[in-house]
Amino acid sequence: MCNAILLPIIENFNRPNAVARFARVAQAMGVDTRGMSDEAASMSAIQAIRDLSTRVGIPSGFSQLGVTKADIEGWLDKALADPCAPCNPRTASRDEVRELYLEAL
Repeated sequence: MCNAILLPIIENFNRPNAVARFARVAQAMGVDTRGMSDEAASMSAIQAIRDLSTRVGIPSGFSQLGVTKADIEGWLDKALADPCAPCNPRTASRDEVRELYLEAL
C-alpha cells in the first residue's frame, strides 16, 4: 500500500529526469498523446497514475493509514539505504525524501 501511495509522488519527482520515458508511460496507460509535447505527455502520465490509484481504491495519503510525521522520520534512513535507490532516474537528498513523504501524508 505504501508503494502505491508514493508512486505518483515519486514519479512526479523523477519526471524531469525522464520526460520521454513518462511520455511513453502515458501512451501505455491509454492517454492519447497525439499532438502533445513529451513534457505535456509526461505530466499526463502522472495524472493517469493518480486516476488509476483512485479507481482501484488506493488511499490518497498515509494519514488515512494512521501514519504521522513522527513515523516518517523513522523511514528516512531506510529509504536512503534502499538498494533500488541508485536505479532511480533522480537522486534524492534526505530533505527531498522527507518532503516526498510529507507530501504523501
